[in-house]
Amino acid sequence: MDNQIQSEDKVEERMVCKRKRPRVRDGCPARIRFGWDAAREGFVVYEFVEAHSHVLHSTEHMHLHKSNKLMSDAQKKMAQANRDAGMSLSASYQLLADCAGGYQNLRFTKSDQKNHLNTKRQRTMARGEATYLLDYFEDQKDKHPGFFYAVEVDSEEKVANIFWADSRMREDYALFGDSVSFDTTFRANKYFRPLGMFVGFNHHRQTCVFGACLMYDETTPSFEWLFVAFSRCMKNKLPITIFTDQDAAMAAALRNEWPTAFHALCTWHILMNAKKHLRKDKAFWKKFQHHISFIFYDVDSEEEFNMAWSTMVSDCFPNSDIADGHQWLERLKKFRHRWCSLWLRDQFTAGMLTTQASESCNAQVRLFLKPRHDLDLFFIHFSSLLADKRRKETESDYNAKQSIPYIMLENSPILQHAAKIFTPKIFEKIQKQYLVAESYIIKKLSDNRDDGMIGYLIYMMEDGERSDERVVLVDISTTTLVCECRMFRTLGVLCRHMIKVMRILGDFGEASMRSIPDHYILKRWTLEAREREVVDVDGSVGPSAPSENDAGKGIAMRYRETTAMLNQLAMNMSMADEKDYNKWMGVLKKVCNEANNALSKTITSEDRRSVPITGLTLKEKSNPRRHGKERYKSTNEKERRRKKREYRKRMKSIEVVTADDTAHSDGHLSDLDDNIAQWL
Repeated sequence: MDNQIQSEDKVEERMVCKRKRPRVRDGCPARIRFGWDAAREGFVVYEFVEAHSHVLHSTEHMHLHKSNKLMSDAQKKMAQANRDAGMSLSASYQLLADCAGGYQNLRFTKSDQKNHLNTKRQRTMARGEATYLLDYFEDQKDKHPGFFYAVEVDSEEKVANIFWADSRMREDYALFGDSVSFDTTFRANKYFRPLGMFVGFNHHRQTCVFGACLMYDETTPSFEWLFVAFSRCMKNKLPITIFTDQDAAMAAALRNEWPTAFHALCTWHILMNAKKHLRKDKAFWKKFQHHISFIFYDVDSEEEFNMAWSTMVSDCFPNSDIADGHQWLERLKKFRHRWCSLWLRDQFTAGMLTTQASESCNAQVRLFLKPRHDLDLFFIHFSSLLADKRRKETESDYNAKQSIPYIMLENSPILQHAAKIFTPKIFEKIQKQYLVAESYIIKKLSDNRDDGMIGYLIYMMEDGERSDERVVLVDISTTTLVCECRMFRTLGVLCRHMIKVMRILGDFGEASMRSIPDHYILKRWTLEAREREVVDVDGSVGPSAPSENDAGKGIAMRYRETTAMLNQLAMNMSMADEKDYNKWMGVLKKVCNEANNALSKTITSEDRRSVPITGLTLKEKSNPRRHGKERYKSTNEKERRRKKREYRKRMKSIEVVTADDTAHSDGHLSDLDDNIAQWL
């Protein structure tokens, strides 16, 4: 009796712990029994009960029955292509329904679609993430000869740091790698491992990617390994200038590995760090941005810098209320030669001193890459990010060669010449400088210089005083111009002062000054910037071979075209009379049967077996951003698993288990694979 009570208590406890689900079995008596009758040589029905104990489904529910559910190969490929394109599950399911002619024509639910995608992803990552990573890189190298990758393995044979660059990245660096920005502030994968990107400006001043890396940590040895791998990938060609954030470990690695590259600090990162170290109220931030922007770009002397800095401190911190931000401000001032335009005018920056490159990259990374992505989705969406950037460049190339930019002063030979050779974005900058130069005054200085050059004083009158006063030296015989502002040296575009001198000399008969001299035309800013041939030692940088994803997208495209055509046919047949409907339905059935029989012989199942690479795993590291709430959730998860294990042990002692209970029992929760790493 006690055992029976104890068993009933356990059953009751099990019913309480069990996740509450609606019953799908209610003891319906409807059934049919039949068997083989040898005498009659056929099947004989022995029992038939027609009465049901529940309401029967209508025909519109037939596609929801488990026995009728089916997701075709084309629909699977289309669902995967939609996911790879960044579509949400709901939007993808709606698109599949539209292609099939409505939800009633889909033989699967949204949950079935989600389960298929999750199962496929789990199969892809089943061999371990380190194996998947190396397989992916080797596959890319086989398909694209110019693909380069490097993997750092620690003493325990765990993958620590990863760097890769495809042939297009290497070609872009050969053409536009004179000024580079490197950023590791992205956390665009579910492991929170830092994603580093080497980016720069192309000839349209659009950001292009030169290389990418996933790093285990941000220490000096890791950065040193990364910079060595990058230089080896680019055949030891170093950039003129590299912009980074205020990371001390990165600065030390640059000094050790890239001593010839000028290390500058990105102003966008400085502003982001200012928000962390200084007060955050809107009134303060508005004043601080006004002062720091002037210091960034507009000071012309060290004396003016010191004066502007003192003004900023007194205005933003009237009561010396700098507090914790004092040390950060002093450290920022100490390294002013790395971020202030006054000290960067002798370095070529391609205009990266502004925040455009970093802001653009951050926005695009957040658009394509999400923290929930695992390695599989990460590389798919990272490829989409690159494809989107290259698409924009292709469209800009087409638009630039299809039309001529609008010239505000059509009689200007300098602007006419610039419109023909420069990209529209660069032409806009030159035209802006030209229009501003119209309001400047020019005066000739003494031409008794030892070097034979003639000096011109260029300035503007504002409120009765001279402003933006510069001296331009000219050698007409060699068409050489040198300006104090050094805009051409840092940006590669003629400044207003040089344009003013060229226009005046051209008007007075100097034919060489009526167009831009060849040595003031940077190839990287012209329409023909990509016409320089760049050959990679590892292979051609031409068109790439089609990938597996391309094949999947082709199947999805053919599926959409076929369903669109059949939907139109179905609409026309539904509106036809009975005679025409029966006639064309017979023709359609015949054609469909012949097509299905012929195509079924040519379609083969995919064999995606891959030999796993043993011995390597991803280096594990806990997430430093985990807060108390997340730790609490983790503790609850462990407690839940412990209770489930105890619950299963108790259930083994229960002798009576119904069929329904067995059908709904939970599956075993396996432990995490040792190869699955929790990055950073």
